[in-house]
Amino acid sequence: MKYAWTIVLVAGIGAFAYLQLCGSSRCGLAAQRPGPGRADAGGPQARAFQAATLSGHSINFPSDYKGKLVLVDFWATWCGPCRVEIPHLVAAYEKYHGRGLEIVGVTLDEVQRVPRARVEQYVKEQKMPWEQVYRGARGIAGAYGVNAIPTAFLVDGDTGVILAQGSDLYGVALYKAIESNLKDGSN
Repeated sequence: MKYAWTIVLVAGIGAFAYLQLCGSSRCGLAAQRPGPGRADAGGPQARAFQAATLSGHSINFPSDYKGKLVLVDFWATWCGPCRVEIPHLVAAYEKYHGRGLEIVGVTLDEVQRVPRARVEQYVKEQKMPWEQVYRGARGIAGAYGVNAIPTAFLVDGDTGVILAQGSDLYGVALYKAIESNLKDGSN
């Protein structure tokens, strides 16, 4: 009986943690931070962070991304809606990377104890060539007010201004948001 209560307690804690990160049946209704803004309008600022990536690089965000348009993507391998968005991210990266788009993935897999090696394998299988933060992702998500995934922020690397977020960056809307914020102005 003692073990049954332990199992119930552990399952309850796991469910609570899942709901904290995946606050809807879609896992995708992002926390609403200040609305999107243009760099010239002095919109909301992205939170700066330092982190090591799965590839072993150290990043300073946003200062390492001067002259770039950066999509900060909060996701996890176990999140179905996140997996639906990956093909859009890969296609956008392939189409716009040469014109200044960077993606920084912040995977919340460590929170659910998905082994690092499994995340690395998944990233490779999905052909996601951009940097991925694994350790410390929970703190970064907290700084951004993320309480559900997937969620993303499109950030001007020069100013740190958040240009778009949430549903403006899902599916085909992602391409429109990127195109309207690329500095070179060409489509």
